[in-house]
Amino acid sequence: MADRGMIISVIYLFSLLVGLLAVGFAWMSDFAGEWNKELFSEHMWIALLLPPIVFPIALWLVNTIFWGSGGSGIPQAIKVTKHPKPRLMERLLGPRAFMGKLLITPFVIAAGAAAGREGPTVQIGAALMAYAGRFPNIAKLFDTRSLIIAGGAAGVAAAFNTPLGGLMFAFEELGRRKTMRHTSALLMAIVLAGLVALILQGNYSYFGYSNATIDWGQEWLVIFTLAILTGIVGGLYGRSMLILVSSTSFLGGLRSRFPYRFAAGCGVVLSLMALVFGAEVFGAGYEETKAALQDSEELSPMFWLTKMVATVVSFASGVPGGVFSPTLSIGAGFGHFFAGLTNSETAPLMLLAMVGVLSAVTHCPITAFVIVLEMVDNHDLVMPLIFVSAISTQVSKRILPASIYHLLANQIKVSFAQTESAPEPKPTETTSLDDKK
Repeated sequence: MADRGMIISVIYLFSLLVGLLAVGFAWMSDFAGEWNKELFSEHMWIALLLPPIVFPIALWLVNTIFWGSGGSGIPQAIKVTKHPKPRLMERLLGPRAFMGKLLITPFVIAAGAAAGREGPTVQIGAALMAYAGRFPNIAKLFDTRSLIIAGGAAGVAAAFNTPLGGLMFAFEELGRRKTMRHTSALLMAIVLAGLVALILQGNYSYFGYSNATIDWGQEWLVIFTLAILTGIVGGLYGRSMLILVSSTSFLGGLRSRFPYRFAAGCGVVLSLMALVFGAEVFGAGYEETKAALQDSEELSPMFWLTKMVATVVSFASGVPGGVFSPTLSIGAGFGHFFAGLTNSETAPLMLLAMVGVLSAVTHCPITAFVIVLEMVDNHDLVMPLIFVSAISTQVSKRILPASIYHLLANQIKVSFAQTESAPEPKPTETTSLDDKK
């Protein structure tokens, strides 16, 4: 076997590549989102026509060429960590899935999909590390599951510009009930991917920074109530996504039988919402949330609800795109709405609601806490953030029994016998969340 230090150095090179690709992918996705906003402001009717046209085209590309690239990307990585079979890994983390996520995600964001880039970045990172595991010398030292967990977490670290958030995501979400071999080397790989993003993009937070503070002693009832409500909102939000991809539900059955018509219908719903509520329906909600946090700009009272419906509709269409950053935007919008009801300071409740909704959906309170903590310039919110993330997670479990990503991973239907023995997947098959078998 080749020198151990040389093999680990190669893993580090792959992690640097994950960071570089994450930065490039972020630029592509952000440019696509900005282009859509400009198109809506200058040629609104053209922008409204794009979702019903682009969604079925994107889904066709997923089902015929870029197998495994539909949906968020995190469930695909989780599915393979649970069952690291060669054919399954080829389908969900192979070159076609990798290229599909890289190319189609900005395509649908440019069309107005309420989708983020963080989930797709996880699949891209996991796919790169899975490819590294194909080299015999690397495979002797690192098992495939550990490489995929490290690659996905490196994607989070680079996407959110937070190496610590990537580490937490590795243990809480991707590595749940699993162990990694040569942990220290793989953890360093996750950190390196995040450092690449820090070097290339500077020390910035995805949603900006806030010096918001809250009096924990005086506002404890408001904070407790917010924790309960965000757990309910996050649980219902995750439950609605799960219902729409389940073939046992009425809408899920329509989605299975008529995938392209359903995708076009989702595009129509999204366009009608944009016609009524404006451009804030499109995209992940990044610009609106950042402006409200940093510049104290007002959000529509219905922003959280319209963004939640738009995200669920975009996700149900089956096109590539994540729900991570839209979930944070939903939380920010709900916190803004709740602040208006309680006459409390807006910014701290936005941050607390962000961690609450994200924790409720992912059941990863520590990861949610770390990601939101990166946006805070003081330590007064540390205890409230921890409190809300813990309470909302427990409340959500009454509605959403597990992390939405693990539940969605269970919805990915791939026959292991077929995965191992089939010489070549049929053009109409897909192992993304759009699998109809």
